[in-house]
Amino acid sequence: MTASDLHFRARVFRFLREYFECRGFLEVETPMLVTCPGGEPYLRYFSTSWHDERGRQRRKFLRSSPELHMKQILSHTLPKIFQIGRCFRNGGEYSDWHHPEFTLLEWYEAGAKFAGFMAFTTELLGELFHQYGQHPLPKLHRLGVYEAFAEFANITLHDNDPQLAREALSRGCHSLQVDDDFHTAFFKVLLERIEPRLQQLGYVVLYDYPPSQAALAQVEDGRARRFEVYLDGIEVCNAFEECVDAVENARRLVEFSRLRREHGLPPVPRDAYFDAALRRGLPPACGNALGIDRVLALLRGEGNLDRVIPFRHQLKAKFKQQHADNRRA
Repeated sequence: MTASDLHFRARVFRFLREYFECRGFLEVETPMLVTCPGGEPYLRYFSTSWHDERGRQRRKFLRSSPELHMKQILSHTLPKIFQIGRCFRNGGEYSDWHHPEFTLLEWYEAGAKFAGFMAFTTELLGELFHQYGQHPLPKLHRLGVYEAFAEFANITLHDNDPQLAREALSRGCHSLQVDDDFHTAFFKVLLERIEPRLQQLGYVVLYDYPPSQAALAQVEDGRARRFEVYLDGIEVCNAFEECVDAVENARRLVEFSRLRREHGLPPVPRDAYFDAALRRGLPPACGNALGIDRVLALLRGEGNLDRVIPFRHQLKAKFKQQHADNRRA
C-alpha cells in the first residue's frame, strides 16, 4: 500500500462521515472486545481472555460486527446512527475478497421502510462512484431470491426443502452432495449458479430471502426483509428490516446456538445487555452493514483487497510462506 492508497482511503472515509452527518446521523463507537461476538450460526470468531486484577480469566471475543451494541443504542431513542469500525472473522477468512480484519460501515435508521432504505443504500453507492469511482455504476437490477433461483438455476425454491440438494443435482449443480442440508445446498446453489449471473448483470440488489435465512431480519408474507447488494459479482452489503420483537429475537438466538452445536462450532454466550435492550423495546428500524474495503477496491477497479487494506501484504507474505512450508512438509 502506497501513500496515495492511504490518501484515497482517508478521502472516502471523510466523504462517508460527511454524507451521514449531513443527513442527521450520529457517529457512534461500540466495543471491539466483547462478551458476545455476534449471533451468526455458521461463523467462527476470534476468542481471547481478559485477566482481571485478581488473575481471574474472563472469556472475550473480537466482534464480527457492531450490530448487538448498535441496537442497544437504538433502544435509547437515538434514531439515526452510524459507525465505521474494525471487525474480525476467523476460520479461513483470507482470499482476494476476504481478510480476517476488515472495516464495516454500519448504520441504522428508526422508522425507515424497506424500499426506502434500499433506495438510500443505492443512492449512497451511486454518489460514491460518482465522486471516486473509475467509472459510473452500471444499470441497477433488482432481483428477488426466489426469482433468481427459478431464472438462473431452474429451481422452484421452497424454504427448508429437504430435497433441495437432490433437485439441484438433477439440474446440473455439481458442487452439491446428496445429503447436504438446506442451508448448505442453498449457499452452494447461490455460489455456483446465482452469483456468476449476478456478476454478468454488474449491479444487483438481491432481496426477499427465505425465512430460514432471515438472521435477525423481519419476516413478512413468507419472505425475510433482507437485501444484499452485489457489484461485479462481489457482495458489498447486507441489510435488514430489523426484527424488533423480543420473543422472536430470543427464539432465533436459541436456534442459532443449536445450529452451531449441530455443525461442531463452539457456543457463544448470550449478550444480557442486548436481551435487556430488546425487553426495553427497539423501534421499527432498518440496518445495513457495508464492507468498506470491498467498496474501496471496486471504486479503483481492483481485483482484490491488496491495495486497500493497510499492511495486508505482511499477512499475505506470511500466509504464502506458511502454505509453502505446509506443502514441503
